[in-house]
Amino acid sequence: FLGRKLPGSRSWACLLALLVGAFGYASTDSSFHVKGYTFCAVWYCIFCMDQIYLKHITNTVKMQSNWGRVFYSNFLASLPLVFTFIRDAEEIEALKNISSGAAFAVFVSVVLGVGMSYFAWMARSLLSAASFTVVGNVCKVLTIAINVSLWDKHASPFGIVCLVFCLGAAYFYKQAPMRADSKDSDDSAEDGKPLLPK
Repeated sequence: FLGRKLPGSRSWACLLALLVGAFGYASTDSSFHVKGYTFCAVWYCIFCMDQIYLKHITNTVKMQSNWGRVFYSNFLASLPLVFTFIRDAEEIEALKNISSGAAFAVFVSVVLGVGMSYFAWMARSLLSAASFTVVGNVCKVLTIAINVSLWDKHASPFGIVCLVFCLGAAYFYKQAPMRADSKDSDDSAEDGKPLLPK
């Protein structure tokens, strides 16, 4: 799929370890509710399909630069917001009375969001869909670390051990190799030179 062979036994073991570690973390969460995690499970399935589709788009739709992908993804995502903003009088009033500090915070947020989008699309072009998903989920560890340091509504010490177990599994994960007959390759540039070392 997407020009790759099936993952090796080491990668399957790492994915299984990630699943077990995530389940261990979630089950020790002090606010564990099945409804909340059911939503997370549904979202995660949709997220995985989204990652596969975006990887396919990255491989098949040629852009002059990575900025094209950033522009189109952010432009398309912002269109519905424009229409909801225009119809909301409170939002328009808040924009008219915005303080310089709030305007600066919004500006910094936009710059960080564009930077995050740029590097996400760059990583998608260099990694397999599964590797990108693993990297993206490992990056959420910072959020969990902030949660642990600020609030008492988080997992137990065993849950944190499960989280560290997930990090170890992600470290040992190896993306599946390309098939020899692959036309949907993500490891080579336009001129056929490899982007990543083998």
